[in-house]
Amino acid sequence: MGIKDFFTNRAETGENHPNEALKTHYFKTTKEQGYKAAKEVLLKHFKGEIVTDSLDRGEFVFQINGGKKALIVVTVVSVRPYRTAIDFSVSTETPLPVDFGYSKRVIETAYQALQKQLTFLGTGYSDS
Repeated sequence: MGIKDFFTNRAETGENHPNEALKTHYFKTTKEQGYKAAKEVLLKHFKGEIVTDSLDRGEFVFQINGGKKALIVVTVVSVRPYRTAIDFSVSTETPLPVDFGYSKRVIETAYQALQKQLTFLGTGYSDS
């Protein structure tokens, strides 16, 4: 964890992220199954609720209400048959402009749980 990861209240995954844990994760699944699995993981691991839900767009928003409050935007995109990318953007509600790595840990927890539920293919486009 770099110092920038620690002193922010936001974390986001991406294709070319310098932090391996925050690179886009690819799974051997359909968009629908990946979408359902991501919802199940968040509902199981965090106290909260789904605020918006759009399977057509492959995106839903989850609000964590227990403990620290955070807003999670989840994007699920099927890049080809049985190769689906799942990305997260987490913003923590804090009185300070830092969450001491909480948003990053939320993403890591979600990815670890998804890897137990779905077949993990790799991270980043060049790896998948």
